[in-house]
Order: sequence, then C-alpha cells, then structure tokens
Amino acid sequence: MPRPLHVLRHPNAVYTSAFSPDGKWLATGSLDNTIKVWEVSSGRERLTLRGHRDGVCGVAWLPDSVRLVSASLDKTLKIWDTKEASELTSLAGHQHYIESFAATADGSLVASGSHDKEIRIWSLATETTLQTLAGHTAAIFGLAFSPKGDRLASAGNDDSLRLWDVSTGQQLGLFAGHEGAVQCVTFSPDGATVVSGGSDGTVRLWDAASFALKKTVGEQRGYAKHLAFAPGGKRLFAAMLDGGLRVYDPQGERLAVVDAMHQNTIYQLAFSADGRYLATASFDRTIKLWDTRDLMNI
Repeated sequence: MPRPLHVLRHPNAVYTSAFSPDGKWLATGSLDNTIKVWEVSSGRERLTLRGHRDGVCGVAWLPDSVRLVSASLDKTLKIWDTKEASELTSLAGHQHYIESFAATADGSLVASGSHDKEIRIWSLATETTLQTLAGHTAAIFGLAFSPKGDRLASAGNDDSLRLWDVSTGQQLGLFAGHEGAVQCVTFSPDGATVVSGGSDGTVRLWDAASFALKKTVGEQRGYAKHLAFAPGGKRLFAAMLDGGLRVYDPQGERLAVVDAMHQNTIYQLAFSADGRYLATASFDRTIKLWDTRDLMNI
C-alpha cells in the first residue's frame, strides 16, 4: 500500500478538489461550506474562502491559476480571486441544490447539474447561462465535458447517461444499459470513449459516436463515485464507495485494486496537469496527495 505525500483536512466531508494549471496549488471544497487552497509542495494551507451558505461540491481553476470557480449545494456558483482571497461574482439560476459540476479544459465554460433536474452551461466571460439542458427526470449526479469542450455527458439518478451538444443544447443521444443511478462519467483523452460508473456496481465503456457499449466491468464491492483518466490516458482510475481505488487500462481491463486508501467514500479524483500527483477527496474529511508513480506501479 503506497503512502500519501500529504494528508490535508477539513472539519467536514470533502467533495471536490482541483490542481491549479501551474501545479502550485490544490483547491478543495467541503461540506463545511468552505474552499481551502493548499500549497502542493509542502501541504500547507494557504487560505480559506468563505461565502457559500452550504457545502461546496465542485471547484475548478481558471487558466491564470489565480481565479477559481466553485459550485455549491446553496444553488450558486462563485468566482474567486485567490490572490486577494475575495469573492468576485456569484451566479444563480438553479431552483434546487447543485449536485455535479464540470469545466472545459480552457476554462471558458462550466456546467452545473442540480436536483431541479436541469443542467446549466455557463460562460465565465459573460457570467451568464448559455444553455439550460432539460431531459433528465431526476437529479444529475455527474458531468463531463469532452476534451474539445463541444459535448457534455451527464449521469443521472434516473438511471440514464446522456450526451449533449454544448453550442445548441440539443441532446445527441442516450447510452442505455445501467440498471441503477449513474453516479459518474468521464471522457477518454481522445474523446472517443465515454466511461460511466453506476450504482448497479458496473463501470461501462461506450463509443462516444455510436453510443454502443464497448465493455462492462463488474465490481463486487460497492460502486464508483468518480472516474478520471490519468494525463496521457494510459490509466483509468475509479474512486470507490468503500474508500478504495480501481485501476484499469484504457480498454477497461482491471489492473489493480487498492483498498483502504480512505476510511470512507472517495468523492473525487484530481490529477495535476503534469500527471505527477493525484488528490483523493473523501467523506472521511481528508484529502490525500499521492505520487502517481507509486500508484502506476501497483
């Protein structure tokens, strides 16, 4: 079992984390209603951002590694200046609390999914809603932009996995097969494959163009809460309900089971841009920072 480089703590469950593009900082969001920014090299806390009135379920950095976007159960998104430790803007529109969040690679757009059954795509340049996507019949648990940012995949508590055109807001198709709530979704780095995890205990790989199922991997213990490809796309990581990880190759062959990385559910995985670090954010109130070389060699 590898040892973490740093163990970072919030006073409540941690839902989300993100590395700054320059690799110096890690932002984390918690049910304690705060966002913390940590220095990656030392693990020291740099600052705490307060302003949300409920738990923080998503964070993403803008390309300048100074501004930060957050999504919260309080139904709002906020943009922050981490240099000044100040709130810049608050964005509102959802009628129920936000459950899922995603950002494009260039930081121009973010998407939020809510218990109001809607997905909103926001322009950070204009600070407005560009599209409101309707079709899910229950809360949206997972969102992922394609690498080019032109498509959005959504995972729902209505057992459905959907693909959308970002520019028009039209639903492009439905990936049919999960027999339970779809908890999480991601794209492969080349955009050709959509990967989903469901409460039916499966991880499924789909053809992003034809919507055909390519492979199903069954998990005997729990299910995946978050999925992420390591930079370069040679490994797929699944964060599990039981606090462990599953590691797959790009075709979905399981390579490793890593148990007891956390004492409770891992809600999110975040890789640094250079692929050197992995952050795991957990319901056990900790974020652990790992050297990916240790995990790749399992």
